[in-house]
Amino acid sequence: MEWHWKELLPVDRLMIRAKDQLTVQDQRVLILLYQPLIGAVAYSLYMTLWSELEDDIYWSEETTHRQLMISMDLPLPQLFQERKKLEAIGLLKTYKKKKDDYSTYLYELQPPMSPQAFFTNDVLSVYLYNRLGKTKYRQIRERFLIDKLDEEGYEEVTYAFDEVFTSLSHSEIATHHQTELIEALEIDPNKEVVQRGQEQDLLFADRSFDFQLLESDLATFSNAKKLLTVEIKKVIIRLAFVYRIEPLEMSRLIQQALLHDDELNVEELRKRAQEWYKIEYGNEPPTLGLKTHPLEHREMSGKVPQTEEEKMISLYETTSPLDLLESRSDGAKVPLADVKIIESLLLDYQLMPGVVNVLIDSILIRNDMKLTKALIDKIAGHWSRKNIKTVKEAMELARLEYQKNTAYQQSKNEAPVAKGRPKKSSVRKEKLPKWLLKEQEEKSAAATSDHNSQDPKVAQEKERFNKMMEQLKQNRSLKEED
Repeated sequence: MEWHWKELLPVDRLMIRAKDQLTVQDQRVLILLYQPLIGAVAYSLYMTLWSELEDDIYWSEETTHRQLMISMDLPLPQLFQERKKLEAIGLLKTYKKKKDDYSTYLYELQPPMSPQAFFTNDVLSVYLYNRLGKTKYRQIRERFLIDKLDEEGYEEVTYAFDEVFTSLSHSEIATHHQTELIEALEIDPNKEVVQRGQEQDLLFADRSFDFQLLESDLATFSNAKKLLTVEIKKVIIRLAFVYRIEPLEMSRLIQQALLHDDELNVEELRKRAQEWYKIEYGNEPPTLGLKTHPLEHREMSGKVPQTEEEKMISLYETTSPLDLLESRSDGAKVPLADVKIIESLLLDYQLMPGVVNVLIDSILIRNDMKLTKALIDKIAGHWSRKNIKTVKEAMELARLEYQKNTAYQQSKNEAPVAKGRPKKSSVRKEKLPKWLLKEQEEKSAAATSDHNSQDPKVAQEKERFNKMMEQLKQNRSLKEED
């Protein structure tokens, strides 16, 4: 599916704008703090856009995305994905003007957060800790720490402005100079003075958090509308996102962090959220993952699945990789090593969530429910190079790879062996999903339809699929009830 043509074309124009220039400190923050989260390619794109602005020039010349593709040596789909990372983390604002045969994009570059703002951010600091680990995180943070000023024994003797400078009286300013002064102080309304903008926090779409449910639960003992100010809601959204807290559980944490009926201790709420996460998920910090398969890549969006294969496609498209692994374990906690594998597939190999589901599921079923990282990395690299974007493409490729592997194993088994050497046993039969065996089944459907209808392996596979679907439904209903 050529999905990227709907979003961006090589002929689309672009212009770059900045409100300020990057400082040496900004570049250090980008490399040490942002790059571990967004990756080297997104960082390179950010610096490439900045390089289009000459010193003391805050608008670039108009160019095309084709030129940017050549400069970055990136295909358009990847360029678009890396751009979205910069937007999501607050380093880029994008504006679009539509014309008849092309669009013009304005990319407004945003400076990174200050170290103080970054390390006190509820979201970024937690994810950086998880990416770097405790020791490296502290080493990096130490580079941005300075000793506090010990004022004991010192007395401030700094002179004030009015102690040094004086103002001219009206009689000392000529009349014509007053007019010149007024004109000189005026700024063209179509322009603005270069400024270092305020700290840009991460932008969250709060549609995923049910504030109405939270308010109704809080209303039983406090003035919820007065309590949930705009700033408090921003904190709640960030904490709910990072620690995966549902509205009713958030209500209980808020109740524990109240100072008075209508006053919330934000630091206490953060502490309560962290303690709740440790109880629920252990001491490991939460990982940064992606959601379910993007709508523009879904085959079954708005369709009702008819065949078993379509049901599997719909399942892979609407389930996150972590939820799929959890359902494979009958709801048990996913081991941290497996979480790391999923995170690597999503972030390092840039695979879509639905594609990751197909890869993980096919390996689990063929490998006795074990995830072997070396094998996963080998397949992930192949799929990433082939730019697999849809679940259907991934299933076709998994099916083809299985057929090749089966043919190879059979040829080895049927090859003549040396005299006196015992013949190897036949290839082990694997419990595989029907979509992985689609081609073989189509070839032999007429001859084996009656047999397959009573085949215990087919029945077992159907039972496994239905059980997995039921487990997912139960997990979702439990989350809604909580």
